[in-house]
Amino acid sequence: MNETTKKGTQPVAPAQATKERDLVLCMRHGRGRLGGSTLLDLLIQLGRASGRSVLVGDGDRGNPTLSALYPPGSAGGASRPKSDEVPDVKDWITDCVGDGMKHSASVVIDLGGGDRVLQEYGQDFGLVEFCESQGMQPLGLFFCGPEMDDFEHILRIWRAGYFRSSRSVLVFNEHLVPSGRTPAGAFDDIRARPELTELVEGGMRPMRVGRLPCMPQVRASGLTLLEAAGSGRNGKVLDPVRQFMVKQWITKVQGEFERIGAAEWLP
Repeated sequence: MNETTKKGTQPVAPAQATKERDLVLCMRHGRGRLGGSTLLDLLIQLGRASGRSVLVGDGDRGNPTLSALYPPGSAGGASRPKSDEVPDVKDWITDCVGDGMKHSASVVIDLGGGDRVLQEYGQDFGLVEFCESQGMQPLGLFFCGPEMDDFEHILRIWRAGYFRSSRSVLVFNEHLVPSGRTPAGAFDDIRARPELTELVEGGMRPMRVGRLPCMPQVRASGLTLLEAAGSGRNGKVLDPVRQFMVKQWITKVQGEFERIGAAEWLP
């Protein structure tokens, strides 16, 4: 399958061949507007740049970031549910997973704050168990800001058990730390909660994603994250300082996945 960059106009140059990986169903969890779409975007780009097929599903109709980055209808573009109605979104999830298996591709799905949909879906059908039986590894990314409500939301999702995969990552997103607070201590109250131990003992692996101060400039440039960190596209490049910022941010994100032993889980 020929994958494309953000606008579907230019093929991504595959990196050197990587060892074969299982297909992945990567599902974003957590409250909306917690910066999850940016990390999903990076994982899609890294997977495609390594020569792996990755399909994109954007169910966050309130903040359709992935649809803006991967326009529906373009080559490599995102798919979207017909409406916000729960039956339509559930059918769409089923179609996304089926398309991944049909095309031997991993699938990245952003539901934004759509965990209620997954809860209903999980009551009807064991999605994690089905994927595992078919050789597609379910990966849950649980996004958390520094607010205690963010953590409480994740705790409810985890305890409900409707997408409790052995491959689960708790992402503390430092981009959400308010101005004036240091990222170093912003999550201390959450880390002190005994319930965090419950999640970790259940198999969830915590990691941190740092701020990328020049993200507005990256998006305004029209470049993808990998293009912004490298030689750009069609003569358009970021200035050297911001280029280094993006490259350093990507390297640190990859390093965090390596640190928690989850690099091979990614699409």
